[in-house]
Amino acid sequence: MLNEARANYDPDKEMENLAKFDVGYMTIYDKEYPPSLKQAPDCPVILYIKGNPMILKGNIIGIVGSRKYSSYGQKYAYKFAKELSQNGLTVASGMALGIDAFAHSGAVDGGGLTIGVLGCGLDKIYPVSNFQVGQDIIKSGGALISEFPLGTPPMKQNFPARNRIIAGLSLGVLVIEAAAHSGALITAYQALEYNREVFALPGNIDNENSQGTNRLIKEGANLVETSADILAALNIEKHTLGEKAKELLPESEDEKKICEALQKGGLLIDEIVRETKISIVAVNSGLTFLEMKGLAENLGGGRYKLM
Repeated sequence: MLNEARANYDPDKEMENLAKFDVGYMTIYDKEYPPSLKQAPDCPVILYIKGNPMILKGNIIGIVGSRKYSSYGQKYAYKFAKELSQNGLTVASGMALGIDAFAHSGAVDGGGLTIGVLGCGLDKIYPVSNFQVGQDIIKSGGALISEFPLGTPPMKQNFPARNRIIAGLSLGVLVIEAAAHSGALITAYQALEYNREVFALPGNIDNENSQGTNRLIKEGANLVETSADILAALNIEKHTLGEKAKELLPESEDEKKICEALQKGGLLIDEIVRETKISIVAVNSGLTFLEMKGLAENLGGGRYKLM
């Protein structure tokens, strides 16, 4: 079977497909591979990535929860993601319906960065109803990643594998709402195996989607009420990253070109690409560093301006 797969594999065709969908890749042997994920004993050998690869090395918080959510879960998934992203943390989640989608949207609306970890190839967004969420993640300087090659369908067995990537990338994992046998708990227990922090939002004991989170708290997970609880546990001071960054200047040629373009006023990422004549990947990466340095501001909707 392996020989048959090798015989049918065309590396040139594969590279063409990656270019067609603007997807890059990195292997465990590359220096760009996220060091936190590399610590996991079952880390993927290859990661496919669409968007900004640099954010995989930042301070990442996983936020996961149930597809079946309450208004309480929706509110706090969005709120925690927005506030944590505004304090320099990149939000990682699984692009699923419900809590995952609200976490991604909160980070984007907060002007922060977020990573969508998919259980299928990056040539498709699953579920299809989250297509716009995926577009917003890329436009705001974030990334979509997967260990699965292009063309891989979203099969049921792929999602537990995806969960371990969220746990491995993250300093800690926050579970918002989860039933007793929720897939979100897989991510939490993987985080424990990887010696990461686990946080849980307490819920109403009459709500079945609180059974999993309340059990995590009984088992020793950090009970959280505010984003400050998470920042304190991770030893991250509020707003410190942005304040220190303002002392820095643009370093690379790409960063300088982006700053020059933004002197004309707020621009969309596509407009910056046209003005600078550099690739969208380079623009996303440059904007990420300029934001971290306090030199550029994400206005939302993929629009940036100089600070």
